Amino acid sequence: MDVYEALLQIPCEDAEIIKKAIEVEKDSEFSASVKAENGRLVIEIRSSRLSMLQAGINSYLRAIKSLAKNRN
Repeated sequence: MDVYEALLQIPCEDAEIIKKAIEVEKDSEFSASVKAENGRLVIEIRSSRLSMLQAGINSYLRAIKSLAKNRN
């Protein structure tokens, strides 16, 4: 079985705060880990289906965009 993976590294002043807000994001179709490292948010997403990998990426990016908008 193939496993598709994506690694998102996003520079962010509030990486730890955003990490705590989005790390509870769970889905049965993909797995993800969220870390705050050196002023950036690092998200690793894995799925056995490419479409679900894309859905996971979109989900996390929407959540980050929403949180960033609310912090400004």
